[in-house]
Amino acid sequence: MTYGLTDKALQAAVENNARIMLCPGEHCYFDYPMAKGDMPEVNWGMPTTTLKDTYSLDPAWGHDKKFEENNLFGVAGTLWSECITTPERIYYQAYPRAIALAEAGWSQQENRAWESFLQRMRPLANDMMRRGISFSMEY
Repeated sequence: MTYGLTDKALQAAVENNARIMLCPGEHCYFDYPMAKGDMPEVNWGMPTTTLKDTYSLDPAWGHDKKFEENNLFGVAGTLWSECITTPERIYYQAYPRAIALAEAGWSQQENRAWESFLQRMRPLANDMMRRGISFSMEY
């Protein structure tokens, strides 16, 4: 799934020899709900960004190693707060997608496996629950 101007922005980065921080909405916007029906009180038609969508991000966006070395500075997740009313909601919106994005950012796409990630998420989820950290279980 792709939409927006990501392809054009990446092409402009290459043409201008610029380094960019990749943050496409379909993978990295944590203010988007993780599932349909989440945030019904404030959702004005935002698409969903599932945990799997975030995990599936290819930071190079299909480009080669030269692009990664010369133009890719990194990846970032965003969480616009106009719909967030409590700190607990911030955590709920960010986690576990921030964990998935971190792995997508530092690991090679060919070395990632969704099922393996979910297994490794279990101890992290248990620890977050133990600490009282709110997070979405939509995965």
